[in-house]
Amino acid sequence: MLFDVLGLVDEATARSIAFAVHALDPQAKITANIGRGRLLVESEMKENDISDALRAAGFPATLAPEHAEGTTCCGSCG
Repeated sequence: MLFDVLGLVDEATARSIAFAVHALDPQAKITANIGRGRLLVESEMKENDISDALRAAGFPATLAPEHAEGTTCCGSCG
């Protein structure tokens, strides 16, 4: 799932956000794109559980729209 995360502005906040997600699912794979404020979470958790955890950690998040190609790339690879 791809999220737009308010406050994802540096490595320190990316680590805090990862910690919040890993508290619910230690196996979750997380990719942050700080420049775009996007977070890709690969997990079995539900979207609402992830967004609730992020909000509780002080980082409100909304589900980001998919790219036109139908992918959920966070944009960190190019």
